[in-house]
Amino acid sequence: MANFEYVTANKLTRDAHGYKHTNRTLVLMVGLGITFVVSAIYLPATPLALLLTAGLWWSQKSNPVLLAGAAGEDLVIKLLKQLPDTFTVYNQVDIPNAKSRTGFNEADVIVVGPNAVFIIEVKHNSGSIKGSDSDAEWRVEKTSRGGNRYGKTMRNPISQVKRLVWLLSKDLKAKHSRAWIQGVVLFSHQDVAANIDNDSNVPVLGSQDIVNYIASYQAKFEIANNRKLVGDIAALKGA
Repeated sequence: MANFEYVTANKLTRDAHGYKHTNRTLVLMVGLGITFVVSAIYLPATPLALLLTAGLWWSQKSNPVLLAGAAGEDLVIKLLKQLPDTFTVYNQVDIPNAKSRTGFNEADVIVVGPNAVFIIEVKHNSGSIKGSDSDAEWRVEKTSRGGNRYGKTMRNPISQVKRLVWLLSKDLKAKHSRAWIQGVVLFSHQDVAANIDNDSNVPVLGSQDIVNYIASYQAKFEIANNRKLVGDIAALKGA
């Protein structure tokens, strides 16, 4: 099995539940404040105000978008356990980017093997996805339970992962690490159909393809010092 010592608890899961906690705290503060005012004006209405506050508090849910993203990344991590022990897996790696507001861009998953470094951009969208590698946005279409078609757009993930490849290459070069870095876009949801016109060197894969793609990949040159490379990328996680 691949080395998983640099896989940590999913931050998206934490943030999704934190969203619920923050909203519940806000509801409680506002609700109790309103209840206090109501009790001062008309005491018999106090139980109703408390009941409404409790109902609104209970209705707050974790952020579904963040939970979906976490589910996709966790699924990919689980699949990558099939790789042999010559591969090292990382999740949620902060790659330095001086032009970013936060000072970094996050890579969903990185895999270091004897053949190459892989940056995997995970998307857990369902439905039909159409676009091309040159489009700024891709179209996502779904069918509701009532049979109605609806859609939205998503940022082109090929462009996203290309940016991450460039940033990581720049960072590793400054550390005198040398490796071929390959970007991958992975749609992890089982109910997705991606029809992408892709002439780039970044493949768009389904979850069933990722392990074989990584294990059989032929890089343009070998990794010079795998141990140093593993450490350099681990340092980006604060490991």
